[in-house]
Amino acid sequence: MKKALLWLLYFMIFLFLIYWPFHMNAYKKGELEEKEIEENFRGIITFWDFPHPSEEDLFGFKFIKKKIQAFQNKYPGVVIDFEPLSEEDGIERLKEAFSKGVLPDIFPVNLELVWLYKDFLQPITNFVSKGKNEYNEEALKALSLKEDIYGLPLGMYTNVIFIDREIFEDKEISLPEKGYWNYEEFLNSMIKVTKKSDKKPVFGLGLPLFNGTYSLWGFLMLDGGKAYDKGKYAFFGPQAISSLQKVLDMAGRYSVINPVSLEGDRKKLWDEFTLRKNTAALVEESFRIAELSNLFKKGKLFEFYVAFYPTGESGVPLTISPKVYGYGIKREEDPKKLEMEYKFIKFIVQDREEVLKLGYIPAQKEFKIEDEKMKKIEEAVKYTELPPIVKGWEKINNVIIEEVREGIREGKNAYDVITEIEKKVKE
Repeated sequence: MKKALLWLLYFMIFLFLIYWPFHMNAYKKGELEEKEIEENFRGIITFWDFPHPSEEDLFGFKFIKKKIQAFQNKYPGVVIDFEPLSEEDGIERLKEAFSKGVLPDIFPVNLELVWLYKDFLQPITNFVSKGKNEYNEEALKALSLKEDIYGLPLGMYTNVIFIDREIFEDKEISLPEKGYWNYEEFLNSMIKVTKKSDKKPVFGLGLPLFNGTYSLWGFLMLDGGKAYDKGKYAFFGPQAISSLQKVLDMAGRYSVINPVSLEGDRKKLWDEFTLRKNTAALVEESFRIAELSNLFKKGKLFEFYVAFYPTGESGVPLTISPKVYGYGIKREEDPKKLEMEYKFIKFIVQDREEVLKLGYIPAQKEFKIEDEKMKKIEEAVKYTELPPIVKGWEKINNVIIEEVREGIREGKNAYDVITEIEKKVKE
């Protein structure tokens, strides 16, 4: 009996020796977790964002709302107060908020917003530097000034040409091989699909000539024209004239550009391509591929194709675009809140598969894209230059668009239009 009790005592001591380290480890871990929760910021973070339509969500806010819910679950005590921005007036609302100094804690940014309003933005260089190598250098460059990074990239984009395959096939026109075509091939295709009719005209191209857009630049750079060179305005001279004359000829001499392009109503031009189906090709921001894919999946849209800008004397389909959609943080003095805000924007951008579904090229390195259309967009991004970082660029870009629009309406030649642009730029 005594021997059995002794063995039982030994066995209990043995169990205690095994269990005790695990118990202490779990206790310390729980203590650390509790301490981390206590040290984390608790409170409200305000956040604005634009819609991101995808194949699963035509309205475009499902993705961000899911991210908000998951983040709040991960960090109890943090409330993300979300306010949606509209495509129609979202940029103006943001600029007004900047001018009044009444900003949400987190908001969308691109290079132009960083350049214009950097004094309101919190540099996040120290946070990003720890994982800087995981991001595409061009993506971070598009949200940086000098050595400071002012935003985290959600994804990359540019302008491309979306084509209605049905119209091309009906006219027995070959699609540009692998998305590439020279200007002569492009123009011949646009002429062939254009049908002048009082009942239902069909136009070759929809080209958004609205202030704030970059759709025109892929044509203005056709023959080597440049917006800026070595920090100085440079859209003049033979190459610029040659490129611009091609645009004026498309609208006037050949009448292949849908006149709605000049009206300033982007949605109407979009509907001309998608609903009325009277425009064979449309220049648009590449992330809108997600909306087209959604409509096609639901049987509400034709099969479409992705092409680059045509090439001219330059030999490559160059264009200009802000290139990156990202998130910035308002200047913040509370280090705990700032850290939580950074955690939130990183939480949004890290899901590369979801970002791809939104029509963006993920900004992280070493991510292989399988979809053929998205591969083309990834390639188009490589041909895209960032807007020049110079004072007054936004106004200069708008002057160029306005004068080209006026030149089309009045049947001017390229030399006169460029002369007028140069005069207004100097003013």
